[in-house]
Amino acid sequence: MEMKKVKAIIGRSNTGFTIMMEGFDLAVSYGDTLEEAKRDFEKFPGEYIEVSKETGRAIPAELNDGNLEFEYVYDLSGFFTHYSFISPTKIARRIGINTSLMRQYALGNTYMSLAKKKQIENEIHKIGKELISVSF
Repeated sequence: MEMKKVKAIIGRSNTGFTIMMEGFDLAVSYGDTLEEAKRDFEKFPGEYIEVSKETGRAIPAELNDGNLEFEYVYDLSGFFTHYSFISPTKIARRIGINTSLMRQYALGNTYMSLAKKKQIENEIHKIGKELISVSF
């Protein structure tokens, strides 16, 4: 069976990180560190399939018999948790977003439109390009 590419969305939890598989709500992991959450997440498909076989339950098609390749992506709360040295407030000021609203986005407390996500992502990419050009 061919590998199926699925998004694994990195978010913030009360103690560190959470990762969820897009399209399969039962696939969730937690970890104090991102690495710990990824290790836990990558075990999920095999463990779920094993338990399904043992209990006689059908294996969901979304799990592709365990042949999954994860594409890790951040939600904004996961990004700002992992890159805590980056200030949501300062990014908000650079692109003209209300700083209080941006902090709510960064905490995962408020819905954010796709257009707003793209605007923030574009600014973060722009900052990255600026940093690459730095010489000392």
